[in-house]
Amino acid sequence: MDDYSKSCLIDLGFQWVLQDPKAATIRESESGNSGGGEEERRQLGKMIVCVAVVGHQNNPVFLQSFTDSDDALKLHHIVHCSLDVIDERVNNPKKSGPTLNDTFLGVLYPMDDCKVYGYLTNTNVKFIMVTTEIDVKDGDLRSFFKDLHSAYVDAVSNPFHIPGKKITSKSFAKRVSSIVKSFRSGTTS
Repeated sequence: MDDYSKSCLIDLGFQWVLQDPKAATIRESESGNSGGGEEERRQLGKMIVCVAVVGHQNNPVFLQSFTDSDDALKLHHIVHCSLDVIDERVNNPKKSGPTLNDTFLGVLYPMDDCKVYGYLTNTNVKFIMVTTEIDVKDGDLRSFFKDLHSAYVDAVSNPFHIPGKKITSKSFAKRVSSIVKSFRSGTTS
């Protein structure tokens, strides 16, 4: 990754660290997002590639990647592109499928190798999931986002959390990893 790309990523709110010349990942030690070991990441990455939480002002609050490949910049781009789709659906509810009362937005857009799903809270916080699985049931996705929303509410209910700032809670990162793991195994609540 060249210096220009790194500076753009830092300007957008995420700091990236090169582990080797072929791989880039989000610096998790800074925000406390340990999320398990590399073997666990490889297992989780077979289905869910990335989970992101974006604030009501489109500021990045949390992003966790479940892949160890060189697609970190691509995932960051996918998350930001999905914000445009969410805004379009919210501002033009008749042109797009779900109604404004439905927090689950469904497929935001499909790509060649993955699909992007979205969820919008009543406070305009956006949850975005990138998955490589082609056929996922809506019920499973709704359950996943409901669990993620619950974890988010618990994290921001912490009296030491500053609203609108990045979530640095280790317990939130671990809970997201366990939600992703349970989604992969098909045991979401």
